Parts: sequence; C-alpha cells; structure tokens
Amino acid sequence: MTVVMTVGELLAAFRPVAEQMLRPDEFRSARFWVGPHGDWELDQEQDDVVDGSMSVVWTIVGETQGSRSLPDDVDDLAGLLHDLADDLQDFIAESSFGWGELRPIPSLGQ
Repeated sequence: MTVVMTVGELLAAFRPVAEQMLRPDEFRSARFWVGPHGDWELDQEQDDVVDGSMSVVWTIVGETQGSRSLPDDVDDLAGLLHDLADDLQDFIAESSFGWGELRPIPSLGQ
C-alpha cells in the first residue's frame, strides 16, 4: 500500500534508526534534513510530501553526506528505512570519526 509521507514524518521515523547506529556524542552532534537530491544546502519544509527528487542529508561530527534519492511513493517504510540506514552505514565507515567501522543496521521488522 502506497503511503503519502511528509518530510517531518520521514525524519521522525529515521532519527531512532540513526540513533541506534551512532554513538551518543555523534548523535548529539547530528543534524538530519531532507533536501533536493544533490543540493545539500536547501532544506525541505516539514510538511512537504516526500518524492523522488529528494534525499535525506545528515551532518555528523562536522561531516555531511546525503542518501540515495528517495522513492516517489513510500510503499515499504521498513525497506526505505533500511536503505537509508545502509547509506548511513557506508557514510560512517568512510568518515573520519568511524573510519573502517561497519556498524550494524538495526532490525526494522522486515
């Protein structure tokens, strides 16, 4: 079933996943937002509807990266959260604060 999801709803669902993957000090430093894919300077409004032109972006311990493009329709929230966690996992492993660490992706009820 396709669900219309807002930016605020997506971020509220993703933050607990990210919190499980990050150390407490890393999570306290983290900022998450949704912006146009490839343009990390812009920040979508919380009530904007998620679509394929957007990505989740994060800054953690001063390093910034964006996820893959979001889907046009959210028909599998657990799958979407897993994909975002996978992108975050890659980012952590390539970051200066978590270099080489393959942090586990939390169970998302898939």
